[in-house]
Amino acid sequence: MSYEVYLTETFQKCMKILKKKYRLIKDDIASIIQSLENDPSIGDPIPGWKKEIWKIRVASSDIKKGKRAGFRLIYLWKAGEFKIYLLAIYFKGEKKEISKKEVDRLIKELNRDLQ
Repeated sequence: MSYEVYLTETFQKCMKILKKKYRLIKDDIASIIQSLENDPSIGDPIPGWKKEIWKIRVASSDIKKGKRAGFRLIYLWKAGEFKIYLLAIYFKGEKKEISKKEVDRLIKELNRDLQ
């Protein structure tokens, strides 16, 4: 079974900012996207979102400290659907976790983009 992965505008903006500092981020993300296409449940559901908003750890080839010190990729996937929306990505060293308010904003932006 193959899932379609969509990069939202917000996700692309985050990538552009991070790419200035972490040059290998595209390569790091490419392998995760391939994994998500095969199985979107490889991430961890963020509590409070009915298993629709997920987080996955991504190792950074630029800093070589493993997944825990790397990036966090936030995505929307509803069980039974074949579309995955990458909402945001951030570096764990710069931001500990994403807030509920930020996730709400990301979902609103996605809904606006889909209309």
